[in-house]
Amino acid sequence: MNNEKKIILFTSVSHFLFHFYEIAFPALTIPLMLSLNMDLKDVLQLGFPMYLMFGLLALPWGIFSDHFSNRLGLAICFIGGAAGALMAAFSSTPALITISLAAIGFFACISHPAGMGLISHSTKRVGTSLGIFSVAGSVGLVIGPFVAAFLNWIAGWKFAYLAAGIFSLFWGIAMLFVRIDETPVHYESTDTSAGRAANNTAHPFGRLFLFFFIVTLGGLAYRINIVALPAYLELKAGFLSEYIQSLGIHKLAGTATLAAAALTSVVYLSGIIGQFISGKLADRSELRGQYFLFNAASLPFILMMAYFTDVRLVLASAAYVFFALGLQPIENSLIAKFTPRRWRSTGYGFAMILIFGVGALAVFVVGWVSRSWGLESAYLVSAGLIALIVLSIILLIFITKGISFHNIAKEKTPDVPHSY
Repeated sequence: MNNEKKIILFTSVSHFLFHFYEIAFPALTIPLMLSLNMDLKDVLQLGFPMYLMFGLLALPWGIFSDHFSNRLGLAICFIGGAAGALMAAFSSTPALITISLAAIGFFACISHPAGMGLISHSTKRVGTSLGIFSVAGSVGLVIGPFVAAFLNWIAGWKFAYLAAGIFSLFWGIAMLFVRIDETPVHYESTDTSAGRAANNTAHPFGRLFLFFFIVTLGGLAYRINIVALPAYLELKAGFLSEYIQSLGIHKLAGTATLAAAALTSVVYLSGIIGQFISGKLADRSELRGQYFLFNAASLPFILMMAYFTDVRLVLASAAYVFFALGLQPIENSLIAKFTPRRWRSTGYGFAMILIFGVGALAVFVVGWVSRSWGLESAYLVSAGLIALIVLSIILLIFITKGISFHNIAKEKTPDVPHSY
């Protein structure tokens, strides 16, 4: 296995685990409600420290990875995440569960700055490689709800975290014995107008601020769906659970949760297709236009989710996720364009603070909105955020006229600061 394949393998597994942890908790909220004798709002808030850590610690871990190495960061990610998951498997009180989930968030968040920093430095086709990285995360989203619910069905929610901890520990040990070359591979635009940023109508800081404002809004909208979808499908799309009950096995505990988790997996499967397509587009097409199209296309489907039920809800959810997750390789390529190479992992860490740190507020947004107006109202909030994103991207395109936003590979050259 050559160096690039090793990079893609280990970064992808770390991203898979991150999103498995992310979605396993919402998929297990109803079993946790029954186990802890708590209501949905209070159970969702147990995950707030984990979601906060996903973003809050990404920046310092990005600085760590830039200063030491991305490989070391990934090893810590695997082993630390395993420790948190194993701790959760042996926790029985809300306080201990909260601490365990926070530990998972503390370490699992390294996967984004270290993983994407390593890919953007040391792979030849950054868009395609980021597409594979994104797909691996979506695989975690696809199989995470089903696997977590299935393990809960067999042996309870603790067993799901036990299995995840053992799996993560295996990859952490493997990471310690694998050699990875982190020598940079440069990407430059062939468009000479890219170097004339000073002639643009907007100050570089203004462009940067607007872009990361868009990233922040996208993170919050994305997190609302992550938190709400498993329970939303359990409440609004009960046709699969009813079918299972018609087979005469309705007395099995957790059937409704398992059915909703299976539907959630189907929904996120569409995101993998979107990421494969956008990963290719990110290496072939202008990034800003693709960013606009994917966000704009997701808007009508998130609105449909607020009003549809059963099969129509599942179809609308799958269409929304196709675009909402599909845009990730494009957005991650843009982050690379807006950050200096020598601080690339730090730049990704900063983006993760915005995406996951601010996005952690989604557990409160979903809890408050669902209690006041019903869970479907959370999707109206998301629709409003996406509409603002679309308008902001139009402004971003306008103020970055004359600057090229393409991923074009070039032979290794001495490292220079990014022109943006």
